[in-house]
Amino acid sequence: MKALRWHGNKDVRLDDIPEPQVKPGWVKIKNGWAGICGSDLHEYLIGPKNVPFNKPHVLTGETIPTTIGHEWSGTIVELGSDIPDSYGLKVGQKCVVFPVLGDRNCVYCVEELHGACPNWGFLGYSGFGGGFAEYCCIDAREVLPIPDSMGLDVGALVEPLAVAWHAIKRSSVKPSDAVLVMGAGPIGIAVILGLQAQGVTNIAVSEISELRSEHARNNGVRHVFNPQKDDIRQRTLDISPDGCGVAVVYECTGVQAAMEAAIQSVRGGGTIVNIGIFEKPLTLDWNLLNRKSLNYLGSNIYTKGEFQEVIDAIADGRLKNPERMITSRISLDEGLEKGFHALLHEREKHVKILIGVDS
Repeated sequence: MKALRWHGNKDVRLDDIPEPQVKPGWVKIKNGWAGICGSDLHEYLIGPKNVPFNKPHVLTGETIPTTIGHEWSGTIVELGSDIPDSYGLKVGQKCVVFPVLGDRNCVYCVEELHGACPNWGFLGYSGFGGGFAEYCCIDAREVLPIPDSMGLDVGALVEPLAVAWHAIKRSSVKPSDAVLVMGAGPIGIAVILGLQAQGVTNIAVSEISELRSEHARNNGVRHVFNPQKDDIRQRTLDISPDGCGVAVVYECTGVQAAMEAAIQSVRGGGTIVNIGIFEKPLTLDWNLLNRKSLNYLGSNIYTKGEFQEVIDAIADGRLKNPERMITSRISLDEGLEKGFHALLHEREKHVKILIGVDS
């Protein structure tokens, strides 16, 4: 079967590899759609970081090359033995995959603080296959059914939407709050959709790119600012109900200047949620954080319950039209040129590029 695999720095190849075989307790899935994540690009550009490159991953026993893609959906084509009926899985069923790997035994796995597990990993990074392939075999415990009414393309958005959903829940935002989203890339747009699903309407976005700013406007954001032209602090004071600044800032860029603007723009006693990944060490004005009595929260990954909450929110219409995130649909054969290279050289044009097995 065809699979996009990570071989090394700036080295992703379309390989022909054996089709995986199901085993007891596992499920075989014909993959449908898979999204290219910002972390895939980081790995491509500055890796190896997360892939098992110098020794086998402790949980999968695999090293590179590994099949990538951790935001994906598909259809169940075979069930292994010993799968409990309570999982509700059946052949022909649409599904998404919960991609986080953990040892299941440590205190952090029990608490579902997955990124802190000493043995953590990701399907699509660490082995066991991923979404950028024709088929995969996955532990049945990590397979979540989705409604027949949900398209597999939308199913592939559950993972990035869950990243945003987790961050929003951590922030304890209220519908009456004014909030600021730093960046209108994939996670920024996912945060916007998640906030709207929870009744938050006074949303501002800070974004340099005019094309990405337009994506924010198309997703219902009225206050879109350009930090190269606008005084972000003053603009956020203007839109806040009490003139003191926004209650919550969601930092989705991984850029030093954006975090500095976040500290300036959030009201005293407010919250900054760090979702973006910084490629360089971050320097903060800790004295200003202290003086303003700010809450600084890291937000990493999600829980399986939150994954299900996103599925439910899409199904019942609270997460409205998430397919608006999709800016391109391409085939596996086009994955490198029209996927990775497009995001590197035409990043502003895109929010989410999906790779489809049958496209």
